[in-house]
Amino acid sequence: MAASSPGMSRRHVLTAFAALGAALAMGDALATRIDVTLRPRHLHARLLNRDRHLRLERPASGEVVTFCYFRKGKGWDLEGYRQGCRILRDVKYRSTVKVNVKLLDLLFLIQAWLRINQLPTRILVNSGYRTPQHNATLEGAARHSLHIRGMAADICIPGVSIERLGKLVRGIGAGGVGFYPSKGFIHVDVGRVRSWRVAELVEPGQEEWALAVLDQGENFA
Repeated sequence: MAASSPGMSRRHVLTAFAALGAALAMGDALATRIDVTLRPRHLHARLLNRDRHLRLERPASGEVVTFCYFRKGKGWDLEGYRQGCRILRDVKYRSTVKVNVKLLDLLFLIQAWLRINQLPTRILVNSGYRTPQHNATLEGAARHSLHIRGMAADICIPGVSIERLGKLVRGIGAGGVGFYPSKGFIHVDVGRVRSWRVAELVEPGQEEWALAVLDQGENFA
């Protein structure tokens, strides 16, 4: 019987290589997950590490305002913050509250990413803060809507489709994104990360056509 060779056997060597390969594969997967998770946040931190200017339009009141709510090295600009709160007020019920600064940051990041992608950057605010009374009058509005807490806005960007805008905001990953194509806006908030879309039975503007088709027949037989 031949003497066994010193050191690891061939079986042990193959087992070791298999374990190493598995470890490397797991390491690559972990590195990818870490990279995907941290890269946007790290980049957002760099984007936010500057004077934060916002330009917002409010069609309901005809207002257009450009303001700086944060200054690098100095912190929050109180006057700029007040301008942000005012433009995001409940226009119909004439009520202004202290909006969540994270909402201003989200709008800033949206505007920054629009600019980075060489897209139009005009942010039109359809709705910002809502009083509970106003919210209760709106069909489909959540009872505990984040609009009531100054943490949400409904926006659109002229020249950017709802689908593209929604995907861009969803990529930022800073809160909720709701797609409302028939109403021409998306909902953005700084609550938990999630997204939803309203189902469309007919294309926007085709309601009369749909009713005309139905009226052509006397019954459903």
